[in-house]
Amino acid sequence: MASSRLSILCIGCSILLLLGACEESTEIRGVGDAADESQEEKEMIEELQEILEKLRSGQLPPIEKKLGWVPSCDAGERCAVRKGSRIGRLCNCPRRTSCNMYILKCL
Repeated sequence: MASSRLSILCIGCSILLLLGACEESTEIRGVGDAADESQEEKEMIEELQEILEKLRSGQLPPIEKKLGWVPSCDAGERCAVRKGSRIGRLCNCPRRTSCNMYILKCL
């Protein structure tokens, strides 16, 4: 959960940096490059739309697809499930908390 928030934050910052760089480059250019600017803007808009579609679809980055990787959860959230005599882990608890195996929550 925290890693997905961090990745969304990083992508958002990079988009803002790209937009800022584009504004600076358009100020440096002249008025005669209007056709080139519109083409570049269309390409950037298409790329940003692709990124937003990926974020909406919830595709996991390759790091999270690894087998044995357990996502992190918040304090007070369910961290395990009991199935008969076995307990299955749902997520890793944050720092300074641990999964209480009696109530199956991060405390």
